[in-house]
Amino acid sequence: MKRSLLALGATATATAALMLGAGPASAAGWLSDPAECVSTATAVSRVVDGRTVEVRYGTCWGGQHGWGRILGYKTTSTDYIRFEVDTDGDRVANEASYFLAGVRNYTAGWPTSTSSKVAFRACYVTYAGSTCNSANATSWW
Repeated sequence: MKRSLLALGATATATAALMLGAGPASAAGWLSDPAECVSTATAVSRVVDGRTVEVRYGTCWGGQHGWGRILGYKTTSTDYIRFEVDTDGDRVANEASYFLAGVRNYTAGWPTSTSSKVAFRACYVTYAGSTCNSANATSWW
């Protein structure tokens, strides 16, 4: 699958607010800011290098979405929260959103699904282009 980089927004300091997606059609799936979601909860969490990474979910604009969040991050370093979405069941990310934690400690949201093919995981990375793996991420949810 060809992947393209879609920008959510950028600050004057060029902090990352980027999503890795499969093209323009996939951009419609992202909820840019799940901060106003209600009935929120943590699905899975994990402590990685003293930081807690979580997959969160809640009701947003009439539908349920999931997103990643990081707690205990360092504001003086390049701590990023990354959220990966598997859409085809192979437990490899097809979509991703990440943010510099010191700017925003949660990611964009993706609609949840009743399909077992769709799964989410969150991770802590120190470089915007890094991906989740078994050492830095929650389990798939």
